Amino acid sequence: MEMELKEEDARSRAKREQVLAGAQRVFLREGFSAVSTDTLAREAGVSKRTLYAYYPSKEELFVDAIRGLTLEQPETRVLAFIRSIRPDTVEELHEALVMLAKRIIAATMNPTYLALMRTIIADSHRFPQLIEVVRSTIPELALKEIGDVIQRAQDRGLTVPGDKEVMTRMYLGPLFSYPLLDGLLRPLSQPQPPEEQKLRQIVDLYIKAIAADESTRKAE
Repeated sequence: MEMELKEEDARSRAKREQVLAGAQRVFLREGFSAVSTDTLAREAGVSKRTLYAYYPSKEELFVDAIRGLTLEQPETRVLAFIRSIRPDTVEELHEALVMLAKRIIAATMNPTYLALMRTIIADSHRFPQLIEVVRSTIPELALKEIGDVIQRAQDRGLTVPGDKEVMTRMYLGPLFSYPLLDGLLRPLSQPQPPEEQKLRQIVDLYIKAIAADESTRKAE
């Protein structure tokens, strides 16, 4: 019975990935507003009934397609990596944030992700609810999870006290300037990810700003 359940789960995951892959192709080709469920089902090679079984609405499917390219991209596993960060020292926090920066840049400067983001911007005036759904399920989740990392570091006395949301935005702001300025705003050229050394410099400056004084850490 257990083996049958595992096989069923594997088939379900494969079918969902099949639907997502088809949806990404269609959304990239036709945008969000022009796509019909008939087109989505046909591109994915499934029935409309199967499509609705996995995704009751087009918005949910679009958001999952974005998540698959960012927080849950198999190559970068951004969300899983964030949740694994539990530093015991400032040095460990520093290295973890460098690794996270590299994963964030790899995900957000993916040409497919940038193309889908342009689709969101183009359709935002007709589908404002789409923006809200994307915001609440991707960037706000990232803010929360990275905020939890900052909270864990504060609890261990590694960083200065402060508003963890502000501290999270301090970290993400410089990173997101790259997909914005060198990705979204360069539609006619390939995205230009920064070199690792630049990301290290960003994290170096960030750690200098938030790290607790060494004598304070020793006293604790």
